[in-house]
Amino acid sequence: MQPQVIIVGAGLAGLTCARRLQHQNISVLLLEAEDDVGGRVRSDHHDGFILDRGFQVLFDAYPAARRNLDLGALDLQAFDPGAIIYRDGRQVVLTDPLRDRGWADVLEAMTTTAMPIRDKLRTVRLALAHFGAIEDQRAEPDQQSTLAFLRSQGFSESAIDLFYRPFFAGIFLLRDLSTTAAAFRFYLRMLTSGRTVLPAAGMGAITQQLAAPLRVAGAMRCNERVATLLRDGQRVTGVGLESGDELHADAVILATEAPAATRLAGIETPGGAVHTTAIYFAGLRPLLTGRKIVLNGAPDAFVNNAQMLSNVAPSYAPPGRHLLSVTVLGLPTMDDRELVAAAMRDLRRMFSPDPAALEALGAYYPLRIYRIRYAQFPQPPGLYRTLPDNRTDQPGLYAAAEWTEGSSINGAILSGERCAAVVTDDLRLR
Repeated sequence: MQPQVIIVGAGLAGLTCARRLQHQNISVLLLEAEDDVGGRVRSDHHDGFILDRGFQVLFDAYPAARRNLDLGALDLQAFDPGAIIYRDGRQVVLTDPLRDRGWADVLEAMTTTAMPIRDKLRTVRLALAHFGAIEDQRAEPDQQSTLAFLRSQGFSESAIDLFYRPFFAGIFLLRDLSTTAAAFRFYLRMLTSGRTVLPAAGMGAITQQLAAPLRVAGAMRCNERVATLLRDGQRVTGVGLESGDELHADAVILATEAPAATRLAGIETPGGAVHTTAIYFAGLRPLLTGRKIVLNGAPDAFVNNAQMLSNVAPSYAPPGRHLLSVTVLGLPTMDDRELVAAAMRDLRRMFSPDPAALEALGAYYPLRIYRIRYAQFPQPPGLYRTLPDNRTDQPGLYAAAEWTEGSSINGAILSGERCAAVVTDDLRLR
């Protein structure tokens, strides 16, 4: 029996869309080119460690995640609010005094002179003004870059350089703060309204949870690469696989990365790509004891941020060992050995104010490197007004992907939801 709907791509959007259609008793077949589901939200197991494919976190305030995931079953492990910043041979702790229960960190953040008191007050005021989750990031005004917005709020250049550039580069993967302020304000709401967390079994547990009922129903096939779309006149009627097989359906949903969707269907999607590199190191002792993200505040930073993942989620490392994740922005033109050496040099510079951390770092060794060539699509001001709809201008063809909403986990899940609703309505009208 032919499926009513074929979904191409088993990332967050495709899985969410398939689940929603399944709930409506619509027959679905989800095709994934890789050997397992997840897209960019996958976790690998290596020598007892859990390695996410690039440093990622979940904000448990994401509205779409709350609706579609069983967050309790994910056994979420929380980061501490705020950050530890290393710059000019000193360590600076900045945190949210309204949420951080580590009073020593709160006191240190309040008394540090690294950030002027006026900027600290502006940060608190900004957080209070953006408390409370909203449905999606496109709901925020989209006329300014993040940098322009921060300047308009009166923040000093020193505060922007010390905290906002490295911290939000960990989210946007760009240190220049050129990303639309709409995305900045959305993430600020997520940070102030909930926790930053990791599933105990890795970020891939999110997509595995979504995929579980689809596997049971036999509604998913991996290692199936779609080569072309089938058409009857202007209407899309199915897909042709690289194997030569043809599959027909009443609707086809593209849930791929934007470049792949453009290649398959010729539809206009956001151009460009934001790249990142993740390096995982293992060691015998943690470099620090807390659960805050560690930022490199140096203007010539090679490593943007690092985090002791095994402090946040002990399950990420086997007993007696610890896991350090290091994020390098972009794709440096180095081989693995050169990349690891450059990261280690910068880590030693970052942790130079802490002799105990430097001593522990000497025993760390690399586990794996992930070069992620399409981590996000660029989101400059004004982009959200141009994003495609779930319903394309080609009859029978739909889109469920973050590039219809905004580049985030919430955006991908939300797109899957909305696409499923559109397809359900259209099938009922046929």
